[in-house]
Amino acid sequence: MRPGKPRNRLPAILRATLFVLIALSTAVILYTTARTVKAARVLADKALLSTAFALGSSAEAALVRGGAEAVEEIRDIFADRVVAYARITTPDGQVLFHTNPRLIGTQLEAEQADQLRPKEAFEAHRVLLGTGVPGYEFRETIHRPDGNALVLTLVLHTASADRIVADARRAWLPVVGVLILLWCTGILAERVFGRQLRLREELEHRRQLALIGQMTAVLAHEIRNALGSVKGHAQWVDEKLDGSDPRKIALFHLLEGVKRIESLVQNLLLYAREETYRLGPVDPESLVDEAVGLSLAGWKGKVRRQVKTGRLVLADSEKLARALANGLRNAVEAMGGDSGEIRISVQSGGRWVAIRIEDSGPGIPAGEIPHLFTPFHTTKPNGTGLGLAYSKKVVEGMGGRIRLENRSAGPGAILTVELPGTGGVSDG
Repeated sequence: MRPGKPRNRLPAILRATLFVLIALSTAVILYTTARTVKAARVLADKALLSTAFALGSSAEAALVRGGAEAVEEIRDIFADRVVAYARITTPDGQVLFHTNPRLIGTQLEAEQADQLRPKEAFEAHRVLLGTGVPGYEFRETIHRPDGNALVLTLVLHTASADRIVADARRAWLPVVGVLILLWCTGILAERVFGRQLRLREELEHRRQLALIGQMTAVLAHEIRNALGSVKGHAQWVDEKLDGSDPRKIALFHLLEGVKRIESLVQNLLLYAREETYRLGPVDPESLVDEAVGLSLAGWKGKVRRQVKTGRLVLADSEKLARALANGLRNAVEAMGGDSGEIRISVQSGGRWVAIRIEDSGPGIPAGEIPHLFTPFHTTKPNGTGLGLAYSKKVVEGMGGRIRLENRSAGPGAILTVELPGTGGVSDG
């Protein structure tokens, strides 16, 4: 099966590639959006700074021109709605101009005046006004016509700039929507593509099984013809010999070996053939009775049944009876003789009806559980390894599920066959 391994790894490789592409796309989109929001904040601050510089330069120019109209001109400059307030002070803290006329001529407190000493570089930062409204404070040194330095403090409203930043931040909402859509599309594409790959593998597997089945049928037919000849001659010789002839022992073993080979060929044909299913409502109670009659006739152990559910299952009655008979024979062989106890129960839950066969044998070694339904895998000296494989094949072919596991309470194993229930009710 080495050629099949790359095909099995292909879905995982494609899935990983798709995940990497989507993850990279997500990272790029998030990074770009974050950079856009950050750039909007920077541009908003630069716009505020440019506005403050422009207003400060206009005020300084009016101050340099001097004259009686200088104060009114400066007041007109700072009458812009973007200005929260403006103030021009001397180095010692005297207010020469304020957008609030009542504050002109007042003296700032010493501590505040020390902070307003003329500096070579401007200062600008965001502040929170006393009214709780955000603002942008700009402070720079301007000069009178005589060259004396004054300090201009300008506080701007940031509503317009913040609106730009808010609009940029709102871009996160469609971005998140796009990312969700991208991931949903990727997951859907992975599911669809993975399903297509699984369907292709399943079709290829079925094609190979059909080819193997055809080859098996031809080989089994030839083997059965040869065995028929050997068996017929051996039986003829056996009938001609006296009962005390020691050669009869050899013929007995020969005939037993032929029977075993015939059984193996029959099981192989049964497993390899392409099944057709006649699905319909089936009463599980009657099927359990039929399987018990086929498999446990003459067995001296205890059989306990709990099958009164009243529900029908959707199944092929012939194939389901054969699968249950296989399960019962395996349970008897696991207990090794005519002693032991088998419990058969039918339970209904949701859309499934579960048929359980429990035995009191030693249970299944942990290492054998993953291989129980593998064709030709057997732990019994005289087993073919096809009984459970056939049961799995037909149960799943009928849309059901099958599993074999150890009992949680006490020794023994449980074979569970789950089949879809129908809306009908059994006559029992």
